[in-house]
Amino acid sequence: MNYVGRVSTPKSRKTTPNDVVMTKPETAKWIIDYFKPTGTILEPCRGDGSFYNQFQGDKDWCEIKEGKDFFDYNKKVDWIITNPPFSIFDKFLLKAFEVADNVVFFCPLIKTFKGKKLDIKIREYGDIKEIVHMGGGNQHGFPFGFSTGCIHYQRNYTGDIKYVRAYK
Repeated sequence: MNYVGRVSTPKSRKTTPNDVVMTKPETAKWIIDYFKPTGTILEPCRGDGSFYNQFQGDKDWCEIKEGKDFFDYNKKVDWIITNPPFSIFDKFLLKAFEVADNVVFFCPLIKTFKGKKLDIKIREYGDIKEIVHMGGGNQHGFPFGFSTGCIHYQRNYTGDIKYVRAYK
């Protein structure tokens, strides 16, 4: 993830120090190569640029520590691919739904399945198109071993959810 912890704004609420977990560049590359995003791509919490630096074509970024708060971003994009701040996961996901047609979050998989309220919001947007289980978080530099991977949400999606095991 690339969102700075210990930063609190009225829009982003309070994040925590555990929100600052940078994605390994090789993991970011694998994710980008897997999903093959096209069109305009946004990295909403750029951090050290593990994702952003590897995106090709039309790309944009936000990074609160550099004065570009994702919650102020209003341009429409085709894709968001990021490691979101876990402490404000729901709020961050709903903002991503406002601006992107495809959202890929690299995160603990349980984050998206924690309750009915969030599930209803996901269905209002479209749905989960794919889940890519990538093993434990500790394999990817996260300070925990929970099942981690990518969840691809797509606007107006109505098909089956594809599940892929891509353990490293």
